[in-house]
Amino acid sequence: MPGLIKPNDKHIAALIALVGEEHSVSGEAAIDYSHDESPEISATPSVVLKPADETQIAEIMRYANSESIPIVPRGLGTGVAGGAVPFDGAVVLSLERLNRIIEIDTDNLMVVTQPGVVVEELQRAVKEKGLMYPPDPASQDTCSIGGNIATNAGGMSAVKYGVTRDYVKGIRAVLATGEIIAYGGKLVKNVAGYDLLHIIIGSEGTLAIVTEITLKLIPLPKCHIDLLIGFESVKAATEAVSEIIRRRIVPTSIEFMEGDIVRMVAEKSSATVPMVDAGAHLIISIDADDDEELKRRYLELGDIALELGAMDVLVADSPHLQKRLWEPRISSRDIIREVSPTIMAEDIAVPRAKLPQLWEGARKLGEKYGIRVLSFGHAGDGNLHIDALKENIPDKEWEDKMEKYVPDLLKLAVKLGGTITGEHGIGYIKRKYLHIGVGKAERELMARIKKAFDPNGILNPGKVI
Repeated sequence: MPGLIKPNDKHIAALIALVGEEHSVSGEAAIDYSHDESPEISATPSVVLKPADETQIAEIMRYANSESIPIVPRGLGTGVAGGAVPFDGAVVLSLERLNRIIEIDTDNLMVVTQPGVVVEELQRAVKEKGLMYPPDPASQDTCSIGGNIATNAGGMSAVKYGVTRDYVKGIRAVLATGEIIAYGGKLVKNVAGYDLLHIIIGSEGTLAIVTEITLKLIPLPKCHIDLLIGFESVKAATEAVSEIIRRRIVPTSIEFMEGDIVRMVAEKSSATVPMVDAGAHLIISIDADDDEELKRRYLELGDIALELGAMDVLVADSPHLQKRLWEPRISSRDIIREVSPTIMAEDIAVPRAKLPQLWEGARKLGEKYGIRVLSFGHAGDGNLHIDALKENIPDKEWEDKMEKYVPDLLKLAVKLGGTITGEHGIGYIKRKYLHIGVGKAERELMARIKKAFDPNGILNPGKVI
């Protein structure tokens, strides 16, 4: 990284002094901070700093900027694009101690939180007040709000409720130079100048370090139900997704698993998996404010599914049954990694109506390059997770295959009107492919924005741009 230096002992001592020795980690103890959830990517940081508050973060950034020391902000390390990996001896700035929910404002339907709060904990806290924070990534029990801001995380409820960006109303953040900025707040409307808020959301820790977030909440729906629908083929299942939306039914979520994953989960886990011989499963959630409306919606949806050739429609109307119904979908990525510890995981997104072409195209690319390709994910918003499995392919052969397969798959998504990443981000892994999904003029504009926020390029260098 041109112009940046690996911190020496003097630098490290000065940085540790800013947070206290008990709130720093180095040497072998820092191994947990050398990676995120990206397969086979790691780099040991020079030191890990765990600041207590915004003031300490600002002091760290002022010193690091003056000495050209690279800083990698880190939430809880659940990303899968290498965004939190500290290459070249960078300093990790962990936000894990900024873990307070500051205020739940029931008058304005807002929550003010620090970035280190676990998403599921925040959801439970607001639920106790009869409110809901909808974004629900699969890692919600382990990922942080700050990490979700960094990648504009989606989740299973995005069909009806949208993604992280749709709920952020205000932030406080520290710039690379140590300046503290605040934008937005408990506001429904705000058009005062350029929208700095949404420039920072999804910037993957390359523009600023978010220290406080104001999130919009909504009233908690009073009842919900889940449906498991089996189809004889992936084509029938993916076509059903578009037809359901075309009929003006907008479920909370529409999740998809192709049949090979269904059978893999049945074989490798203790989960009870109905319709194990299906070509594909859809899991559809519906919510409403009264039982009668809920019943009307799920009966209508079930009728449409059977009309479209569904094998069967199973209804889960209790928390116990719902947990069992979702278990195969939630465990699908872990099961795939059990079969093949090395995978190439892509999260491309296309318009919903293009899902059949996306799946078919991905399958054909797998056949072309002689690799096993499996698909699952958020069919309701056109976002599929497509995993290529290494299995027993020799290392060099696997690398050669991926050099051809990955760009071909991303080009397919763009050709279908889609994007090269729906929710995981560019990070380190996909930065060399950014040109496939983003034009030259747009990339140059992104680089100028990066320069304006971080003139010396010390924030999460080597990521995105």
